[in-house]
Amino acid sequence: MLKGFFISVAIILIWIPVFSQVPPVVHVSFDSCTAVDEGTLGSSIAVAGEPECVCGLTGESFYFDGERDGLAFDGKVNPLFDKDFTLEFYFSVYNMHNITDLLSFKNKCVSDSSFSLQYLPTIKELRFLVKGPGHSSIEIDVKVDDSKCWHHLAIIRQEYEFYLFLDGKIAGQGHADREYFFAKDNVLAIAGNPCLEEPGSNFRRFKGRIDEFKIYDRALTGLQLSQTEIPADRILNRDTTIFLGSSIQIKMGPTCADNFTWSHPDDLDDPHSLTPVITPKKSTKYLLFLLMDGKACADSIFIHVQDKDSLDCSKLLLPSAFTPNGDGLNDVFYISNKFIIEKLDFFDIFDRTGSRVFHTTDINEGWDGNYKNSKLNPAKFVYKVRYTCNEKEYTKQGIVNLLR
Repeated sequence: MLKGFFISVAIILIWIPVFSQVPPVVHVSFDSCTAVDEGTLGSSIAVAGEPECVCGLTGESFYFDGERDGLAFDGKVNPLFDKDFTLEFYFSVYNMHNITDLLSFKNKCVSDSSFSLQYLPTIKELRFLVKGPGHSSIEIDVKVDDSKCWHHLAIIRQEYEFYLFLDGKIAGQGHADREYFFAKDNVLAIAGNPCLEEPGSNFRRFKGRIDEFKIYDRALTGLQLSQTEIPADRILNRDTTIFLGSSIQIKMGPTCADNFTWSHPDDLDDPHSLTPVITPKKSTKYLLFLLMDGKACADSIFIHVQDKDSLDCSKLLLPSAFTPNGDGLNDVFYISNKFIIEKLDFFDIFDRTGSRVFHTTDINEGWDGNYKNSKLNPAKFVYKVRYTCNEKEYTKQGIVNLLR
């Protein structure tokens, strides 16, 4: 029986997801406190033990007790793994010792043509093992940031390549020396690795929360994954600069935290709110500490305070290069210190032939490296900006390198 229903505090926060156009073939949301495949495949799921229904990132999630609880999918999912696929989910882990079984696709403990995912809490690493035919295998080990309560994980297969996508970026990659086909009688399981039943096994069942489990019948790109990623326990505002005496309204992603604390509470209009208005007296880094069932996580925002009387209007800041490759880092070329601009007459970018490939008068808009919905090749581009600052007009021109 499911128990312990909690309501997510995410309903008071601000997050609007941009969902990929690719529908998952398997989707277990755990909402309504059930383990039902809402995807197009409609697979059946066997529940072991009594997973508890608790707060999730978009509704409810399942909490596994680390002793009896687990999930096992029927054989409908098995053909998905013999070709390109993406398997993604969110997890929060509470195991402190031993090898933790998160996910497996096996029929016995030691088996070829299988894969498994473990967490090693003593060294804070995820280990993804793929066993091919014979003695061929792949191992991908990635570090886990312990300052996060929730983690977003995706396993991606694209032909002979396997990737681990963790918390917004590609964290590891492995190359198969041949085409891998998996055993037909394997069972996809969460906290159900056959090694758990072996005498003297140092495996432990996963203890923690699982939410939004999905499988796609194709290899998603980093951009597609980042577009659907839920910014759990995260301050949505970027580090920023404001004028002395100004304020900033904090926006927050979904969280299941049952307790939290802000640093520098005197600068907040309400230190008991997850979304306060901050009025800094000087440049300050604000830390947000959260607790979810005793598990600690944190995020921060740095607010640089600029005295308008000492402002140098001629120093408009733009990066010398950007990398619009969809990894969520440095993907857009934009004005860094836009706060100095009272009015933007134009922000233009030209290729080496003099053709304009980007134009805007919106200070919040940047260039993503595309022209007429097509990606441009790596090259040098000229930018030109005309703007007003402290009631005086300025023009800045320079070179930016587009890298991929």
